[in-house]
Amino acid sequence: MEASTSKTLFEISILAKYTPKEAATEILIFVKQTFPQINAVKIKINQSKVSLNSVNGFIVTADGKEYFFKFHTEEGEEVSLQKNEYYQAEELEKAGLPMISPIYESTEPGSQFLIYEKITALTAFDEFEKEENRYKETGEYDETHKTELLKAESKITAQQTRVYLATLKLIQSEKNEDAALYQLFLNRLVGRHGGEPRLDIFYTNQDVKLPEETLNFNELAKLRWVINGVEFPESLEDIIEKAKKLLNPNKNEQIPVVLGHGDCHNGNKFFIDGQFKFFDPAFAGWQPALLSFIKSTAHNTFLHPFWLYDPKSIEDDLEIHYEIKDGKIIVDHNWDLEDNAPIRTEVLKLQIENVWKPLIKTLKEKGWLPDDWQEYIRKALFCCPFLVYNLIDPSKYPPAQSLLALSKCVELGSKGDKLNLLEYFIEQITPKE
Repeated sequence: MEASTSKTLFEISILAKYTPKEAATEILIFVKQTFPQINAVKIKINQSKVSLNSVNGFIVTADGKEYFFKFHTEEGEEVSLQKNEYYQAEELEKAGLPMISPIYESTEPGSQFLIYEKITALTAFDEFEKEENRYKETGEYDETHKTELLKAESKITAQQTRVYLATLKLIQSEKNEDAALYQLFLNRLVGRHGGEPRLDIFYTNQDVKLPEETLNFNELAKLRWVINGVEFPESLEDIIEKAKKLLNPNKNEQIPVVLGHGDCHNGNKFFIDGQFKFFDPAFAGWQPALLSFIKSTAHNTFLHPFWLYDPKSIEDDLEIHYEIKDGKIIVDHNWDLEDNAPIRTEVLKLQIENVWKPLIKTLKEKGWLPDDWQEYIRKALFCCPFLVYNLIDPSKYPPAQSLLALSKCVELGSKGDKLNLLEYFIEQITPKE
C-alpha cells in the first residue's frame, strides 16, 4: 500500500526551507497520489532565494524522464480562495502573454500544484542577480547581458500593457471581491474568510530586535520615521490601517479590472532564447487594474539589491544608524537603490513608460481613475516586502537588516517631505493636466 501524506502543501513548503529531504519525501507521496500516471520515483527540490511562498524542483519518473514542478502556498488559502480563480494560464496566453503552460495541474485550493516539461533555463531573477553580483564586486555590468535583459523586459512589459488595455473594463466591485490576487494583499492584512493574517502571525505584539535595543512591534509601529533626511508623516500603524481601507475591494461600488498574471515578479519568468516567458500564474485572472502590476513593480525594482532576499549578504557593507526621540525613529543608511543597483532604476523607467503611464492615462481618460489612486499604489507597494517575509525574524534578518527592511517599507508606503525614488515614480506616472 502506498504511503499517504498527512501534511498540507503549506506545511510541506515550510519543511522545504529547513528539512528539504523530508519535504521531498512528502512531495513524492503527494505526486504519487495526485498524478499516478507520471509514475514518480524521486523529487529534487531547488533551493531558491526567490521561492518566498513556493517550492519548485524536478520530478524523476521510473523511466528516467524529468519534469519541472512548482507549487505556491498561502496560509488559509483552502478557505480564502476559489478554485475557478486559480491558474488561468490559457486565458493569459489567448490574450497575448508569453506563457509556459503546465502539462499536469491540480488547482484545488490548498493543493495547487503545477507540472511542466523539464525547464533548465534560468529565471529572470537569476539572470538579474548575476548582474547584481557582478556590479557589487566590480562596479560594472556585463553590458551585453544587461542589454539583453532590458530588451526582454521592455518587450514583455509592452505585451502586458497591450493585454491590460485590451481587457480593461469597469465592473461592480462585488464581482471582483474574491479575486485570487487579494490573497497577496488584503488577505495578508486582515485574514478574510476566517484565516489568521500574516500581519498578526509576523508582527502583532512580537519583539523587534534593533541594533541597540528590543522593542515590541506595537510600540515601534506608533513611531514616525525620518529616513536619510526625509520625514514621513505616517507611522507603520498608520500605513497598515490605511492599507486595510484602501485595498478593500468593496470600498467603491465599481472598480476597473484587467486580465493579468498578477504575481509577475522575476521569479515567475524564465529567460528563454532572449525573451522572458511567464509561468506559475497562481493568482491570474480578472484583477484590479491598479493592483495587477504592483508585484512586478515592487519585486523587480524597489526591493533590490539583496536586503530582502539575501539580507545577511550585506552585513559587511551596510552602514545604518538610528535614534529614537520625540516620537520619531531617525534612520540613516547607505543602501539606496540608485547607488547599489542602477540596473533596477532602468527597469523602473521601462515600467513607467511601458506600463504605468499608458494605464493611468487610459483610466483617467475614461473617468475610472479614483481620487486616491496614488495612496492606493503606495499602500499596495508597502504590502509587498512587509507581508512576503517576516522582516523581524532574527533567524533571517539580523537587527540592522530588520531596521533597514522596515525603513524600506515606510519609504514605499508613505509620502515623504522630499523627493525620493518612490515619489519620482509617482510623479512620472501622474497624468499632466
